[in-house]
Amino acid sequence: MPDGFGYGMVIPLVKNTDGNAFVTDNYRGITISPVISKIFEMVIMRLFDHLLTSDPLQFGFKQNSSYNHALFKLKTVINHLVANSATVIICALDMIKESRDPF
Repeated sequence: MPDGFGYGMVIPLVKNTDGNAFVTDNYRGITISPVISKIFEMVIMRLFDHLLTSDPLQFGFKQNSSYNHALFKLKTVINHLVANSATVIICALDMIKESRDPF
């Protein structure tokens, strides 16, 4: 790989325009990559996409999948377990702080 493929420019974007612009937690970074590396990535993905698989319960970084899909799956499983008188214990890590409706 050429060294230039690994370089990118990180640009901070405001997450919440109504929030405090002086708080670093209100920003997320995006990386602008060189066009040639993006084209190379697309070629490799088309060649090897059929070989790249992930677990069906992986929701992040997948096409047509989101945080909402993960929450729906979690809610469905919890409702099923509770309906069958099971005890449900959850340990959640790295959840979004601004989530207003966890279920």
